[in-house]
This record gives sequence, C-alpha cells and structure tokens, in this order.
Amino acid sequence: MDAAEICQSCAVPFDEGHAMLRAREPDGTPSPYCVYCYADEAFIAPQATAQDMIEIGVPHRASKVGETQARAELSALVPTLARWA
Repeated sequence: MDAAEICQSCAVPFDEGHAMLRAREPDGTPSPYCVYCYADEAFIAPQATAQDMIEIGVPHRASKVGETQARAELSALVPTLARWA
C-alpha cells in the first residue's frame, strides 16, 4: 500500500472503506494522519510512541492475519511512518 494511503502515525488504511478516517487540516486539505491520531493541527496523544501504535494496532490487524503476523507487519511498518521516521 502506498504511504499516502495509510495514516503516517498508526498505519490505518485510507482505502475506500476507511477514507472517512483521514483527518483534515483547517483549510480542508487531507492530513497524512487519521482522526484517531490527529485533530486541530495536533496529535491527540503527543506522548505516544511508535511501540504504542504497534500495540494499539495489533488486535485490529490480528483479526485478519493473526497476532504473530500482525505484530511482525506493524513492527516493520510503523517505525518507517512519517511521524516516527
């Protein structure tokens, strides 16, 4: 998936079924972050770490691919996202 198609903090997809999760900047332009991570030009949980995002994401992804694979995928992906890179 292209980097522009996922939240650059937690990796939530912005695909057709999740497009409404993309946050917006005050001028209406799409944010690189989702509504769970970003609002009013700031991170909702500024103290969060990449590891926190991995732990939050594992149960959601695990429902599709299992916990082991979800943890491996997110551990490889999340640290490369713009917020953490």
